[in-house]
Amino acid sequence: MRFFLNSFYYSIFTILLLFAWVSGLYWLFLIVLIAFLILLFFSRRIAPAFQEDATLKDGIFFSPVNGKIFQINENQSHHRFGENLTEIVIVSSWWREHGIYFPFKAEVIDLIYEGHRGHFRYLPKGVFGPKDERKPSLSLGLRSVESISVGLDFYKCILGFWPQVRVIPGDKGRAQVNMGFFGLGGTIVLYLPSNYEILVKEGLDLIAGQSIVARIKEVKKVEA
Repeated sequence: MRFFLNSFYYSIFTILLLFAWVSGLYWLFLIVLIAFLILLFFSRRIAPAFQEDATLKDGIFFSPVNGKIFQINENQSHHRFGENLTEIVIVSSWWREHGIYFPFKAEVIDLIYEGHRGHFRYLPKGVFGPKDERKPSLSLGLRSVESISVGLDFYKCILGFWPQVRVIPGDKGRAQVNMGFFGLGGTIVLYLPSNYEILVKEGLDLIAGQSIVARIKEVKKVEA
């Protein structure tokens, strides 16, 4: 199994474990070991099985994260992503894998860290009402090979970490390829234009890189 931790964390915990063992502080060794195992669990990386399935149609939009759909709002506007959008609010729990994946083959066209502290993830309906001001922690814009632009907003939970992505405007990625990590999860909001037919409903569990959220209304079949 792979993890989203960098070498800094491995070095720190290795030093602490060696220090506790050499010093005979076995109780400290046990505490550090348990803390390290918990950290590994919450930072585990379970990448979706990537495959270019020729039986699928062009224009498929996969879920970029693991989570559950809490709310779907139609005819929404966004100050950066445009008008007449479908807003899909996804809540990612603490215990699920927290990778962020490209929902389709796309280019990054916009990336802004808004810096807002977000909200408690299990109270999204108090944040995404018709007249509520949207204050994401990070906002990401993508453009598909069909030149259709979509938006992803990330809201930090008060009991989670800040979303982190390893892409910048101009970067390109294939569908289902990892581009970041949202430690301990939070709220992710998708903004899809009217070109897309929404295929999900509120309450549905999503699997990153596998669950199909939407598809372009008029597409061509891929030749085998």
